[in-house]
Amino acid sequence: MSLLNVARVTKSFSGFKAVDDLSLSIKSGEVRGLIGSNGAGKSTLLHLIYGQLAPDHGTIEYRNIDVTKSSAGDRARLGIGLVYQVANVFDDLSVEQNLRLGAMPKDLGASPASEESAIEKTLTMIELEHAAKTSVGQLSHGQRQWLEMGMVLLTKPSLLLLDEPTSGMTRSESVRTARLLRDLREAGAIESMLVVEHNIEFIELVSDEVTVMHRGSVLAQGTIEQIKKDDQVRAAYLGRLH
Repeated sequence: MSLLNVARVTKSFSGFKAVDDLSLSIKSGEVRGLIGSNGAGKSTLLHLIYGQLAPDHGTIEYRNIDVTKSSAGDRARLGIGLVYQVANVFDDLSVEQNLRLGAMPKDLGASPASEESAIEKTLTMIELEHAAKTSVGQLSHGQRQWLEMGMVLLTKPSLLLLDEPTSGMTRSESVRTARLLRDLREAGAIESMLVVEHNIEFIELVSDEVTVMHRGSVLAQGTIEQIKKDDQVRAAYLGRLH
């Protein structure tokens, strides 16, 4: 069953088509990798799905609900979460305080006890329980990214969008991030994910299928092995897939 359906979506900026008549479907339970060269339209597509941008044409459906004209806040309440490339966290607050902001309940009837439990579980999941009282400004780049993932997880998304989550990370941090995403999936904490990434090794670790964007459109789609062997992808991606 499809969780997300993007149908013939176009988005232009001053005449430049960042996303051009693009269609994409993500199944329930799927982790989809989204790759392409700089300027291919990947981040624009994420912001269209999340509701920070409105398409010029086309439709976006989530759980068979047309959300094309819905705000980002409405989509978040429906279960779509976005983890930004640059961590959107508060440096002057502690890790725990940042998570409390993420845990602000959708349901005003949520109890303080359930909120505390959710924060404790999230701290353990993102492996920052030892740093709960630490100021975020003292965290490493990777830890800041994991903290933002934790804040988004506390909004209880079913579909998690990630915009280059390993950008600036060391290899060990990238591997740990891949493990975190696999754990989230296996625990049923996230139903589906759409991951924009340049790190092909990371995409191979987390994705079921991969979609390749080129000049705002879908160039190819398939397993990572199929994508690696695709001559069009090799040409468009300047031989970086090998």
